[in-house]
Amino acid sequence: MSITHIIAHRLQSDGETGSKLTLREKELTIDDNKEELLDKLKSSYRSRLNRKHGSFSTEDSSVVLATELDSFLEDKNSFCKLSTEIMHQLEKMAIEAKLVFDAHFLFFADQHNEQHFFYLFVVHQSESLTINDTLEVTPIYSIDTGVSLFGIKVDLAEWKRRPSSAYLSMIPPRGNAGLSDAFHQLTGFSNDLDKEEATLSFLEGIEAFAKQVPEEKVQEFRSTVVEYCTEQEQKDEPVDIRSLSNNLEGIDCDKFIREMLPHNPKREDGEEEELMIDRRSLRRYTKFSGREKDLSISFSSHQLNNRVYYNQDTDTLTITGLPKALKKQLMEHLGE
Repeated sequence: MSITHIIAHRLQSDGETGSKLTLREKELTIDDNKEELLDKLKSSYRSRLNRKHGSFSTEDSSVVLATELDSFLEDKNSFCKLSTEIMHQLEKMAIEAKLVFDAHFLFFADQHNEQHFFYLFVVHQSESLTINDTLEVTPIYSIDTGVSLFGIKVDLAEWKRRPSSAYLSMIPPRGNAGLSDAFHQLTGFSNDLDKEEATLSFLEGIEAFAKQVPEEKVQEFRSTVVEYCTEQEQKDEPVDIRSLSNNLEGIDCDKFIREMLPHNPKREDGEEEELMIDRRSLRRYTKFSGREKDLSISFSSHQLNNRVYYNQDTDTLTITGLPKALKKQLMEHLGE
């Protein structure tokens, strides 16, 4: 099992009469159910497009999360103490800002080999119905891992090894500006990466280098880049230029690295071989798509000027070699 610590608390705030903080006094027992829950929460977290990446603020030494994590890592405070201090700070913020919410706060420490992560997930419960053992219809509650989920992830090993890297990521609360502000303040989130700009610059470099690749190998080159980047983004991990070069066959790796680095914005620590990928930008690179009320068109970018041709003067697309299913539908319709 990779979980080393887990605890849950609850905070209710109505914005008027105050708040109710329910604290668990000791950690939860680690078992298969907790591992399965963490896996589901992490999967949902990684699937969200609005993940932000950055680091703790260096201008505010009173950031609660960083302070408490430091104490925990140095064995000055227990994990239970860490979580309760954060919850007390959240309660204070909720009262001051008159926030309205009711949620459970799940704290995890997750360690496997050299990887060490801290997670705080804020979850709501959804209600549904079930038929119990006496064949009666009764309500049942389950943890919602969908759109209501928000939280933070801290790569503890990366934080201590490279303090200026993007070791902190966050999914901010949706539809509650006050809670979002409080969450940013709690985490001390800073140095927010512009993933879109970095990804677009990176893809420009890929296209520039593709011109040096033999024509019959260009599509394989692009596909390998996209597959590697997609895999890293899905794991919430950065794309490493050197590692990427080792996955590309038939190219000069040293030349690829030299020519790609100028397209990767340089970080404060002087390292510029990694970048976090923006999934939307990567999708636009691999596929063209658009829809209106009665029309939807989508095709892989490598089909442009291959099976799909665009005439800018007449604003028309010409498609050769229609998909079999579409052709069949058209033939059946015309034959009626």
